[in-house]
Amino acid sequence: MNERGLKVLFLGPEGTYSHQAALQQFQCMPNVEYLPATSIPQCFDKLEKDASINYSVVPLENSTNGQVVFSYDLLRDRMMPKALSFTASTETNNRIQADIEVVAEQYVSITHCLISPIKLSNGIESLGKFQEVIIYSHPQVWGQVDGYLKSLEEKFPQLTFTRTDCSSTSASVNQCLQSQTACPDSILHLAIASETAARLYKAHIIGHSINDKLGNTTRFLVLARREDMRNNMFKHSELPQVNLLTFTIRQDDPGSLVDVLNVLKIHSLNMCSISSRPFHLNEDDRNWRYLFFIEYYTDKNAPEDNETFYKDISEKSKQWCLWGTFSRNKMYYHK
Repeated sequence: MNERGLKVLFLGPEGTYSHQAALQQFQCMPNVEYLPATSIPQCFDKLEKDASINYSVVPLENSTNGQVVFSYDLLRDRMMPKALSFTASTETNNRIQADIEVVAEQYVSITHCLISPIKLSNGIESLGKFQEVIIYSHPQVWGQVDGYLKSLEEKFPQLTFTRTDCSSTSASVNQCLQSQTACPDSILHLAIASETAARLYKAHIIGHSINDKLGNTTRFLVLARREDMRNNMFKHSELPQVNLLTFTIRQDDPGSLVDVLNVLKIHSLNMCSISSRPFHLNEDDRNWRYLFFIEYYTDKNAPEDNETFYKDISEKSKQWCLWGTFSRNKMYYHK
């Protein structure tokens, strides 16, 4: 371990679920500096360009809402320029080596809390002494707590409830704290965010696990530069190894996608996910072309560099890239 410690990027600000994912991944390591990024693209760009950054944690998918398309597209956009230069070369090997790799995964249970900037002696029941309640959160949250908020409106029909969007759940806690200091006593400002955000801002949780549907989970990837040898420290696990691979197909060849997937069957590899994103190599490129993302398991004792499998993938795909082999996180199996 480098004595200067680690620098870890995450999608900020502090107190977000991305921050929680980073803390889960690196909590057992000493001297870790957590650096919030303002966007998912910045999580990729700063990792690639700033040699002092060791890792970046980005959201990939949600068990309820599906893909985080920004993350998928940022992986795509790092492969396709290399594919374009490759098509103009005379090389026979169609494997593309990306500059970053996936070294680990994390799962965070999305458990929303109703958070107050001030201590309420009777918790939720204290809402009855106000005339108006203004609630702040990220726009994506409203659909996940709509039933709960409607039940509050029914319980306190004399109250006016207003929903206000913020850039993140963590920012919503900060916003309600600031707004409460400059408003009449008849108005209460609340936020919907994580328990981590409430602790960070020293706010008060008056409603825990208010999601209409519990069990909502977000999956995060931990990224590193490919040349950083310390990435190997995450690969010691008794759980299966997950491989994230992307590829393009010879689109006009009938059965070309099936041919690639059959390579997994021939090698007795279990594919655990598949998805796709559209791509264009250049302005003159045709529409409706897709980059496919697959994940498949390999045994922890299997060789990391399966040349026969890679050779078969090369023969059946147009271009392909292995983004990383990493241990399945035990949180994957939690309901």
